[in-house]
Amino acid sequence: MSEYQYYGFQALDRPLSEEDMRWLRGLSTRADITTTSFVNVYHWGDFRGDPVKLMERCFDAFVYVANWGFRRFMVRLPRASFDAARVKQYCQYDGASLLKKKDCILLEFNCNDESCEWEDWDDGSGWMASLTPLRENLLDGDWRCLYLAWLCAIETESLPDNAKEPPVPAGLKDLTAPLQALVDFLDIDTELIEVAAQRSGPRAANELPASALKEWIHSLAVAEKDELLLRIAQGDEPNPRRRLMRGFRETTPGGSTTRGREDSASGRTVAEISEAWRRRLEAKHLRLAEQAEKERERQARAKAQARKKHVEGIASRAPAVWKHVSAWIAKRTPKGYDRAVELLVDLQDAAADTNRTDEFFEQLQALRDRHASKPSLMRRLRDAGLAG
Repeated sequence: MSEYQYYGFQALDRPLSEEDMRWLRGLSTRADITTTSFVNVYHWGDFRGDPVKLMERCFDAFVYVANWGFRRFMVRLPRASFDAARVKQYCQYDGASLLKKKDCILLEFNCNDESCEWEDWDDGSGWMASLTPLRENLLDGDWRCLYLAWLCAIETESLPDNAKEPPVPAGLKDLTAPLQALVDFLDIDTELIEVAAQRSGPRAANELPASALKEWIHSLAVAEKDELLLRIAQGDEPNPRRRLMRGFRETTPGGSTTRGREDSASGRTVAEISEAWRRRLEAKHLRLAEQAEKERERQARAKAQARKKHVEGIASRAPAVWKHVSAWIAKRTPKGYDRAVELLVDLQDAAADTNRTDEFFEQLQALRDRHASKPSLMRRLRDAGLAG
């Protein structure tokens, strides 16, 4: 199959300027470029631009898919309103990385599945809409996607066994559609997620008491309030409410929707999680094997019951069935011989059930004598065990 690469960029916070679009057109004459997107597909060759530079200058989300199994998803986040230091705990391997730029942070997830088969692979065009809501989640302080990416490192064996688990976010037992899309994009085993989710509590309610919010704002240092107001006045804080609410949830007891266990020292090791995952997979495989065996037994019983009913019907009309046998043989065709032999096997089973086996073999021998000159029929009778 020929090479295939999909590049998709999306601008979310602001449209592209005319200068941006001219710059992008200089990178590719074939790309589909709008004021909010850049999409190009390659069946040979490669994109001349650097996705990191495009993200830093123009876009907020990037999706890359190649037919040899490599997938890449990147989001651009305002540096001033994002805690990069905490995020670093989750970006400890090649599959998740964080790049600090002058005015932004680029957070990247990738998966390299060389076992990907063409028939199981998609063209990449549907991932952008499914994954971009994760950017809003991150800005709101929902870091479940970061933890899922860290789990991917366990599956790919990219982390040492003694590496400690980062803080477990709340809500891993209740993944949203965008989070499930990321699971599919990175091809993370659901059994591994369920093992990890055992230490993930429920997400707190989105709406918290106004009195608690008022008390929290009152407790903020004057310098912190002044800095936030200055940033708002200067236009450096694009979403002040989001920043306030994120800070409120992360510092108010019972208000966090995502932070989970912050004491990394109490986290499990990679070896502990891997072992729990292995045991869970073994239990699953055993359970599936037992279910498959029960299903085989059920089908065997159903088949035996159907066969018994069929043979009883044959026994009740044996004389007519013998006439059908002769009629099929008279056709002198392979199909006719095959059908005649099938009926004879039925008659043999029916005779055994009614204690008339001797009578059956007498009739069978008479039939063999009449048609001894038909070698094809004789061979079929021998193969079916109807030797007379």
